Amino acid sequence: EWVNFHRRSRSIILRRLQDELRDSQIKPINNIMNGKDTLVIASTGSGKSLIYQIPALVQNDTLTLVIEPTLALMHDQVETLKKCGVEAEYIDSSLSGSKWPERMDQLAHKKFSLLYVTPEKLLNLDLAGNKIGMIVIDECHCVLDWGYSFREAYLKIGAYIESLKKRPIVVALTATADEKDRKHIAELLGMNHHKCYVNSLYRKNLIFVKEYALSKEQKRVILNKYLKKYHRNSTIIYCNSRKAVDAVYDSVSKPHPKDVVKYHAGMNIEARTKSLDSFLCGYSHIMVATTAFGMGVDQEKVDLVIHFNMPLSTIDYYQQAGRAGRDGQKAHCILLYSDDDYYVDKAIINSIEHFSARKRALSRLDSMRDFCQDTEHCMVKTLLAELGEQYAKDCNHCLNCKKAGLDK
Repeated sequence: EWVNFHRRSRSIILRRLQDELRDSQIKPINNIMNGKDTLVIASTGSGKSLIYQIPALVQNDTLTLVIEPTLALMHDQVETLKKCGVEAEYIDSSLSGSKWPERMDQLAHKKFSLLYVTPEKLLNLDLAGNKIGMIVIDECHCVLDWGYSFREAYLKIGAYIESLKKRPIVVALTATADEKDRKHIAELLGMNHHKCYVNSLYRKNLIFVKEYALSKEQKRVILNKYLKKYHRNSTIIYCNSRKAVDAVYDSVSKPHPKDVVKYHAGMNIEARTKSLDSFLCGYSHIMVATTAFGMGVDQEKVDLVIHFNMPLSTIDYYQQAGRAGRDGQKAHCILLYSDDDYYVDKAIINSIEHFSARKRALSRLDSMRDFCQDTEHCMVKTLLAELGEQYAKDCNHCLNCKKAGLDK
């Protein structure tokens, strides 16, 4: 229904949107189409991509730049759009040989209206011959979380936008940013008089469970217990290092031969692409990966997400756990943690050179440890509170709520 948007008048499109989209999508879309900077905070699986893709297709006489943090996410978005007949492309480090000049020629001749790039590639692209109508920063929490730690290019996006002869509309989207972070993100991106749309981040179909382990060996036993209990369709297992990914992959492959793939930055691009395609196409049903995997990737039938290690923050945890149940089905989110996890994570954070960013990350790690050790309060309410949302009721189905029910 949406493939031929650019062939219809704006008024017809807007009337159709009223019937096809949710109110939480229509309002920011209208704001963008009125030429206003827009910040959207909405849960994983709520259709954030359509919020910028529809205006991009309506206003296809200009180029829309979409900044994505990972190659996997970028390739997934472009592939999905192409299947719908939309002219979209990406430019990243995977382009080599004849593909690079071919892509640049397509860009020069305006063969597509949606271009996906990493922040690093954006800063080095020659776009002088293109009229940029909109710049989208997807997963915009990365501007803070990664910009101050190991991807400085994120901090330069605002200056890049200001350097353009005609300032484009700026759109930023994420599922995880509290009120303080929203303001900081908007400042760094130079968003002018923007409007912020905040939707509830509560996902009633997600069931949260956590379990302490004394050792890695015990963790692997617990991991296989939960795989046996809850693995039905697709499962993602997150680890905090490449070494952990390799070890867990080897362990899980024994009871699940030929059904497990892995994904981390230490693998070459071809190997990562092969693993991703195998998982997304349903040839393999268990993905073991570092935490950058899956950010925004629209994979249905993920009904189990297991964290083998304690995440760096509750915000990171909710973002990653949200890969489960994107199509609304019941899903389990299992958090395994040990004392060692805290110190491994702390060592990772202490490598951050920027003082205030390191201090902020350490504080968040302490909150994550408190969350793991809390046996009394609803896990969902605690996670939402970390994101600036005060949820009135207990979820009644997380581990802590279940325990409280048994104690009564």
